[in-house]
Amino acid sequence: FTTTSPNLGVLELDEERRIVIADIPGLIENAHRGAGLGLEFLRHIERTRLLLHLVDVSEQAQTDPAEAYRVVMKELESYGKGLSDKPQIVLLTKADSIGEISKVEAFENLLNREGIKHLRISSITGEGIEELKELLWEELERTG
Repeated sequence: FTTTSPNLGVLELDEERRIVIADIPGLIENAHRGAGLGLEFLRHIERTRLLLHLVDVSEQAQTDPAEAYRVVMKELESYGKGLSDKPQIVLLTKADSIGEISKVEAFENLLNREGIKHLRISSITGEGIEELKELLWEELERTG
């Protein structure tokens, strides 16, 4: 199961701070060539100011986190139009059920070396969610 169309929502941090968020379905390999609904999804990404990459790090994850991230970044680069240069935050999802910790730590080390902001989150336990909200606001304020 995957989302087949982008969805918009509003995150209200408080009475004065609101962020519009577009939930864009995951990209598959060769999306830039039209695989799946890739071109449609990539066009939606052109209008965003900040990218949040959700990468599953649970023991149920089908793909190594670094490889999953690499595939998406390759698609953004191949599509062009500056998508791979947009500010980004990588979210290591399902942190409540991390699989092989060495893979997760290796992925975090890679992100650190690249200077890419990231954090572990869990929708089950709430880990990292409040930190994410503030980080989103800070990054959007910074990018204007």
